[in-house]
Amino acid sequence: MPEIRIKYDLHTHTYYSHGKNSPRENVLRAVELGLDAVAVSEHAEGNMYYGVRGKKLEKLNLELAELRKEFEGKIDVRTGLECNVLDFGRSDIPKNRDEYDFIILGYHRGVPPTNRFACHILAESYLGFSDPKKNTESIMLAAERGKANIISHPNEYLRVDIAYMADCARQLGIALEINSKHVSLSPEEIKTIADHGAKLIIGSDAHRAEKVGDFDNALIAAASAGVLDKIVNIEVING
Repeated sequence: MPEIRIKYDLHTHTYYSHGKNSPRENVLRAVELGLDAVAVSEHAEGNMYYGVRGKKLEKLNLELAELRKEFEGKIDVRTGLECNVLDFGRSDIPKNRDEYDFIILGYHRGVPPTNRFACHILAESYLGFSDPKKNTESIMLAAERGKANIISHPNEYLRVDIAYMADCARQLGIALEINSKHVSLSPEEIKTIADHGAKLIIGSDAHRAEKVGDFDNALIAAASAGVLDKIVNIEVING
């Protein structure tokens, strides 16, 4: 493995959802690691288990804004939101995105089965019924409508058509995540994404401050795929 410098980690969680530490602790860990930027991207309101909403979300966004001012010159503190596909081509990405630097979108099991497609999501994620092309069409339509920036952990919970997703992502300028907490892409799939010209990004998906910037699992997968030079948020120092 060549020497790697991690530039930024945009996928971390805190005790506002189902993480263990505060936003400040995540930022301090990122400063300790020498990152250029770090973000807290809590689950959006459509997740019935972990969604952050209402006054709680307002409090989080205010805290992140204050941390951004406090740590100016040391690290760029960003505000993200990990949103959910709720129905075919529909998500809980907020219409007003002024408070968010970027939007992550993905499939999660916490979506209430209140429509036919949400029932399909639930059945497939737990029972394994698969329609990869339809799943891909749904998430990429939702991403296009909501102007998402990153697709989180493709193939986690639901199988997708990786080549088709990569083509759509390239056309829309969306990055596909190699999630280091639970790598959902094989080296072959990671290489397919790179070969189709889509951007790749690593996210720690840290639920504890000590895991912020922990890219080890994703880096191993990316190295196996031979695409370390294609990851947008790392720098290959040598090798």
